[in-house]
Amino acid sequence: MKLAKNANIRNIRDVYVRKHSPEYARALADFYWRVLLSVALVALLISLGVGILKLTSVLKEGGNSLVQSADKIQPAPKLNKMQLQNTLTAFSEREARFNSLKAGAQRIPDPSR
Repeated sequence: MKLAKNANIRNIRDVYVRKHSPEYARALADFYWRVLLSVALVALLISLGVGILKLTSVLKEGGNSLVQSADKIQPAPKLNKMQLQNTLTAFSEREARFNSLKAGAQRIPDPSR
């Protein structure tokens, strides 16, 4: 740790006790800055490590999960002609209602003018 050029500065405890003096305040600020950088670096390395571990575990299990999910796939249910026709009719009615609302839209004047 590089403190001030003053030979009286021995350790961080001395610096903290004399923190109101400018050269000691600078040394204390330098120490805090280095601690913050170290903590940020450690957090970054931990997050990268955890991310890499999660990624590799997903990649390793990728082939197995595809085989397992293929076994779980069930055939699609058969379509009932009456239900299909009712659904198509409902969509047509919705489209007609939307177009009627779009055509009959009221013109609202802009209040800022």
